[in-house]
Amino acid sequence: MKAFKRPLIALVLSLILMQVSEQFSLRFDLTVDKRYSLSEATLTQLNSLDKPLRIDVFLTGDLPGLYRDFRGELDVFLSQLEYATDKLIIQYNDPFDIGSNEAVVREMQQYGMNPEIVIENKDGQRNENLVFPWMIVNYGEVSERVSLLSKQLGDTDRDKISRSVQQMEYLIMDGIGKVTRETKSTIAVLTSHQTSENRKLADFLQSLRPYYNLASFDLKNPEISPEQSLTNLNRFKTLIISNPIEAFTQSEKYILDQYSLQGGGLLWLVNGVGIDRDSLFNSAGKTYGFPLELNLDDYFFNQGIRINKALVQDLYCAPIVLANGSENNTQFIPYPWPYYPLPKPESNLIGERIGPVLTQFASSIDALENSMNQSVLLQTSGFTKTAAVPVVISLDQATEKIQPSIYDEPSKILGILTEGKHKSLFANRILPFENTEHLNEGQTKSIVFGDGNLAENQLDKGAPLQLGYDKWTSNFYANKELLMHAVHYLSGNLDGLLIRQKEWNLAYLDAQKIKAKGVLWKVMMLLTPLVVALGFGWLNQRGRSKHLGA
Repeated sequence: MKAFKRPLIALVLSLILMQVSEQFSLRFDLTVDKRYSLSEATLTQLNSLDKPLRIDVFLTGDLPGLYRDFRGELDVFLSQLEYATDKLIIQYNDPFDIGSNEAVVREMQQYGMNPEIVIENKDGQRNENLVFPWMIVNYGEVSERVSLLSKQLGDTDRDKISRSVQQMEYLIMDGIGKVTRETKSTIAVLTSHQTSENRKLADFLQSLRPYYNLASFDLKNPEISPEQSLTNLNRFKTLIISNPIEAFTQSEKYILDQYSLQGGGLLWLVNGVGIDRDSLFNSAGKTYGFPLELNLDDYFFNQGIRINKALVQDLYCAPIVLANGSENNTQFIPYPWPYYPLPKPESNLIGERIGPVLTQFASSIDALENSMNQSVLLQTSGFTKTAAVPVVISLDQATEKIQPSIYDEPSKILGILTEGKHKSLFANRILPFENTEHLNEGQTKSIVFGDGNLAENQLDKGAPLQLGYDKWTSNFYANKELLMHAVHYLSGNLDGLLIRQKEWNLAYLDAQKIKAKGVLWKVMMLLTPLVVALGFGWLNQRGRSKHLGA
């Protein structure tokens, strides 16, 4: 009877579980890194969808090795999104179904989706493959391209794929956020004080538009009183000040001081040394650096920082490309240029997983004792030196042999975040103008970089290029990513930054070990089942012998 009851109970339980499974869809994420669990910010974003959202995926077709794995991870993530909302429509489109490779590439490039060239070596043969790691997010009448690849300078294919898988949730949800965002806060760009030209900030500002409304702001507008100027400035979430070269008056500093105390975010991109960069590439090939007097020393000192009047040189640097020869024999040769430090952002909410950033003729920042909370965002390597001003900068220095022994100074801060409760620079002082809403203290948040050109893109025949792209070396640097994160942080747009914190631990087989021990493992795989079978046979035979003997 007992023998009959047990299978019956098991059958009943199985039927109950089958019925429950039809009624409820249950998932459990048992991975250590919780890679199959969506973040709270993602779930909130998906729950806010009020109409269907379609995702067109172009990473499909006959994909090479690593990209097949990448596609597998993408499929899993998209299924998570489908599980979380019924508003999602996923459509896979193989670009190569529409025609020849050349025609496909031309058409995709028209939509701003460049292919990735993947080189594989199989059986001694070199194969080139084209893949399109892109998707388009469509919501109502709005569409947005999303690149699925997160690349850094010097990445191998494996590094690229690993980083892209880690950033998959961020990249896709960032694209969804761009098309679904209904309200935007407004940020301003300072246009007075001879700040960066619009065309040199073109790509940075264009990249900000999906997230914010943009406006210009003039601190020197003669038609507006200082009181009204402060009132107008308080309408903006964040103010970007890029490469000012004209000194600030007391009234202007007071406006910025009060704006910050009332919760406004300030992004400062400031040089400590003034350099005529154009003259560096004249016939003499030299220029001079002098202290840049912006009348901001007391302002920054009050925040617990000091921008030094010196140029930083770093052994870990970007190259400068110089022409050698003449006419048809001209060669363009890259030389290490210590005046272009190449720091990698610190691992914090702003700098997490960002590649090297190109700085040019940067000045170091000292963090002083202060009640403010300070977080270093950017700093040089430990092989650094500084050049005091006035200083002569000559292109001949690029061709000289570098002497590592003279780069004996510790790392220098090039970017810093200051936040927290802060006293006004003008506390217990006569105010530059009457302000009935004057604050002696408040909660402030500022980011300062010691490179005024950090947000400036290069130009090609007058047209702006992508921020971070160097047309002379074809290298991409992470300037835009860092600055976008800085603006998001100052503006309180933290969801995307929090998603980037998610850790995915990807495991790969070691190709070298496979090659070295492949034969051994094959033999073991063949012999192990045989040994196990023989072992069971021997035990079975031994058991029979004992039974017969008994």
